[in-house]
Amino acid sequence: MIKKFSLGALIGCAALLASHGFAADQPGARLEAAFKKADTDNDGTLTKAEAKSMPRVAKNFDAIDADKDGTVSLDEIRASMKRVGQKMHDRAVEKFKAADKDSDGTLTKDEAKAMPRVAKNFDAIDADKDGTVSEKEIHDYMKAQHAKK
Repeated sequence: MIKKFSLGALIGCAALLASHGFAADQPGARLEAAFKKADTDNDGTLTKAEAKSMPRVAKNFDAIDADKDGTVSLDEIRASMKRVGQKMHDRAVEKFKAADKDSDGTLTKDEAKAMPRVAKNFDAIDADKDGTVSEKEIHDYMKAQHAKK
């Protein structure tokens, strides 16, 4: 089964990655490099003080610290990013379903008004020019937009 990505999930993940200067095509390597730079005592974890050089990590430190040991590991950061991305995806899917008034799996221009970013870019998202946009078309459009950055 192909996993569907939503507009919200892509925007959210891209925002999280961009906030640290990570390219969408190499988030793992850049995240690891930023983590290693922040880990000034080279113990494989970040304290709250060390995390200050990674603003999103510092802001969400307590939520990221899954084992509540007062430090965050690279694995905890990755797991947190995955959880956040999944939550954003789930919310975006719900928004798409709510906007899809006729439940046909696509949005017309009128239905898309419930999702302002989709409505704003409707014609560009509508790859097959059938007057509707599907979740796949939204995913493909967002993927292409993030590849340009």
